[in-house]
Amino acid sequence: MTRAEMTEIFAVLMLAYPNAEMFKAPNRQALMDKLAPTITLWATCLADVDFWTGQQAAVRVCNACKFPPTIAEFREQAEAVTRDMRAEIDSAYLTARSAFRLGKATGDDLEETVAQLPTRTRKVIAAMGGIDAFLPPDGKMFNMSGFERTYEQLLRKNPVGLPGGSESKRLKG
Repeated sequence: MTRAEMTEIFAVLMLAYPNAEMFKAPNRQALMDKLAPTITLWATCLADVDFWTGQQAAVRVCNACKFPPTIAEFREQAEAVTRDMRAEIDSAYLTARSAFRLGKATGDDLEETVAQLPTRTRKVIAAMGGIDAFLPPDGKMFNMSGFERTYEQLLRKNPVGLPGGSESKRLKG
């Protein structure tokens, strides 16, 4: 994250932990002066964490920590966001792939197979360009990389319910 992005994360943490000593100062300027080195340190230590993941981690931190987090605690939550998102995408891909293989084996229409998939998975396949983009004409290879990329893009664009998952399982917040 950049220093500007980390400043936004700290604004959230200040709201979540209003009684924390680190967020106390006689005025806004004094607070900003007090926090400047801390924000710089956090931005440096978390430079490899993108802003969206940091926002999701901040939500998790606010739900899990009674006190403002350390950099390590924040990183743990960011890694959990990434891990849970990856698991959700992998699960959706495997579900879709299995459904298409089963549908092909039983002679089901491809449109029927898509209709039986979870809503979020159907939206990903539609955003990819439809069945033909997910299941190329040769029918031998599924477009895993396109599915994963599209799924992640949709999650990042529409974080409503995130941390979130499929209709039946939400990522732990």
